[in-house]
Amino acid sequence: MSNTKKQHYVPQFLLKRFGEGRKNKEKLWVLDKRTGKVFLASVRDVGHENKFYQYVNEDDVLDLESLLGNVESFTAPIILRINEIGKLSKNKKEITCLSYFIATQMLRTPHIRIEMDNFRQLLISKWGANPKVHPDDPKTIGEYGPEDSKYSSLKIMDNIPDFAKLLQKKVWTLCEASSQDTFIISDNPVTKYNMIERKGRGNLGLRNEGIEIYLPISPKYTLQALCPKLALAATVTPQISEKYIKALENGTPMLQKAENVEFLNSQQVIWAERFVYAKAKKDLEMPLDMLRTNPELKEGAGVRQKG
Repeated sequence: MSNTKKQHYVPQFLLKRFGEGRKNKEKLWVLDKRTGKVFLASVRDVGHENKFYQYVNEDDVLDLESLLGNVESFTAPIILRINEIGKLSKNKKEITCLSYFIATQMLRTPHIRIEMDNFRQLLISKWGANPKVHPDDPKTIGEYGPEDSKYSSLKIMDNIPDFAKLLQKKVWTLCEASSQDTFIISDNPVTKYNMIERKGRGNLGLRNEGIEIYLPISPKYTLQALCPKLALAATVTPQISEKYIKALENGTPMLQKAENVEFLNSQQVIWAERFVYAKAKKDLEMPLDMLRTNPELKEGAGVRQKG
């Protein structure tokens, strides 16, 4: 079992890019969506929970801290180099590493567990606490609790290789903010967006046509992975085709307009379970305005019980 008590669900090496200060003493600005409070905090003290990746009972023991540490150790130098040279490598091995990192980040946050807890509560509110999930299950729905969600969220990480393979099929580019704009990040930093509606069905699956996946890796750069059909459409769109084709060929970043940066930042606010992080306090003014005009965003995205 890992002896590390404070276990980060957003890697410190990533959060440090959004902080300032001496090495290993970096601080960043934090917005608590639930309370609306903004405060300065150490990178070491955000994006973590005690023993977040450890589960122990009489039947099973899970400890994923070392596994996640290995994923980070492979990926951190790649992301460092991207930030330093401002270029996305076309090396297949590096894209594979990034795909595993993003797949891992999608599954490792509190958002997953809270989704499971909320879904269980929705079932209980509709059907009561006595039904069973499966006829052979000794427990009723009402007998499950947060520890069961924790166990399930750790076991679901077995799917990381499958998620990574789907991400490897996307078209990868690098987005760049201008000197006047800044990217922010959250406690659930991999965001998904799809402009193609699927009535009655979700449209945010990694296999869905039109899916867009984003991960900010610094205030200046965000990784982008697009559905191939959407990427193909971008290559023939007059306003962006030349720059996009160059980005595909050379790995050079796509400079984003202010409204594009604002859109990507708004996705961080929407997808954040609770906390939004920024390098400068002023970068949290837009998220605060979003919360004032859309108070429902105080809760994370996804399954939520109404009223």
